Amino acid sequence: MTGSPTVSQLVKAAAREHLAPLGLRQRAGSRLWFDDRGWWLINVEFQPSRRQGTYLNVGAMWLWNDRDHWSFDDGSRVYWRADGSFTAEVPFGERGWADFLDYRTPEQFTNDLGRVARVAAQQVQQLREQFPDPHAAANQLTSRSTRPAEARLWHLFNSAAAAGLSGDAQTARRLLDTITVDPLELDWAHELAGRSAELSSLNDNALRNRLIETIEATRQRLKLPTTPLHLSSPDAA
Repeated sequence: MTGSPTVSQLVKAAAREHLAPLGLRQRAGSRLWFDDRGWWLINVEFQPSRRQGTYLNVGAMWLWNDRDHWSFDDGSRVYWRADGSFTAEVPFGERGWADFLDYRTPEQFTNDLGRVARVAAQQVQQLREQFPDPHAAANQLTSRSTRPAEARLWHLFNSAAAAGLSGDAQTARRLLDTITVDPLELDWAHELAGRSAELSSLNDNALRNRLIETIEATRQRLKLPTTPLHLSSPDAA
């Protein structure tokens, strides 16, 4: 007699139904699915817990950061309500939001998980519209302040990288130079400041090309296939 499906099996089925049609792929048998946008990724994670069930994390991962692991650079935990609405930050004192889906029975979990997976699909579409190209990403990142759970220096660097990739080297250097003069206490901050100083010293074309080289190197480390980066022209409006 066949046993009940596991939480991971039900998560995979829901992701196949709601995320695969959007072009998302599963990462190596994990509960993380990703949308490959060339110069960046959209990551959707049905995060496990000690409890039976799942959290939902959705966010952008910038590939101009030299790394060999997956991350959420813009966005992460998603909260949802029964009406299908969702948010990354719950207004203070507002009730009715959930960030964890409990598993009680296969039928209950399948039904509720469908709603959560639809929320993930909506969030993917929203991020695609928000960051269609580096120019839009630069506008978005440079126009907002650092978020509560975000390191200020990383926000400055990501804003600078987006500007440099879009062809706005002047804005990129201004932000990079801000990092180099900031009081630095942690090892990662010193390392980031060193990289920022190196990028800032490059001429306009070399700065953009270095960012592209880093994106391609990061893609190789993550074992992503070779694909066009979908970069707009540096002179595009």
